[in-house]
Amino acid sequence: MAKRKKGSPSAASRSSAAEVKPARELDLAQFASLDDALAKVEPGERYTNVGAVVIPAEGLPLTLPTLFWFSMISRSEGLHQAIAREIRAGNPHAVFPLIRAFAEAVVLVIYILDHPKYVDLLTARASELPKNGPRRKSIQALIQYATKHATGMKSVYAELSEATHFGAIAMWASHSIEGDDESGLHTSWSSKPRWRNDQQAMVACAQTLELAEGMEHFLREFAMRHVLPRSA
Repeated sequence: MAKRKKGSPSAASRSSAAEVKPARELDLAQFASLDDALAKVEPGERYTNVGAVVIPAEGLPLTLPTLFWFSMISRSEGLHQAIAREIRAGNPHAVFPLIRAFAEAVVLVIYILDHPKYVDLLTARASELPKNGPRRKSIQALIQYATKHATGMKSVYAELSEATHFGAIAMWASHSIEGDDESGLHTSWSSKPRWRNDQQAMVACAQTLELAEGMEHFLREFAMRHVLPRSA
């Protein structure tokens, strides 16, 4: 269902509030068109290829970091597949929360790459951990640590949180400003999720690809440091 109503300068001035603003310029020039972006954002065999670094797995130590690594490959593929599907479906209300979850996975891998013992805290619910023992890091602490390797992550996460929670991005995501001049401006609202414009969809594709490339890099590094058997 879609409705239109006469717009106002204040409504027009808020149009940009619905756009996700990347902390730094994303490479949208990598896409020839929205269709090209939709094709490139598909995960393909990216995560299967990451897992293949341990095949054959003879002598593979079944440590907690190894089990974490396998679990994170599965989570990454699941999130990436869901993001690509919802971008194609034109559903920003699902896309940006999923991208935020993907970003949280990336920063967790970055932290555990340098602190493999932290996996111990993920094997049980936080409420079940010993009261006087180590506690899980907050997501903000993990993001702060990740900025050593992924500059701009804090700002990117803030934008994704604005879209995930009902802030300005969510407030205006269902409304579009149409018309050529102030006297002819009107807003268009749809109850069905949709992208406000092709550029917003391509921003989501670019964000996803950057996170996927980072995740792939850190998962491969993790395998080299904590999964693959070391030569005698």
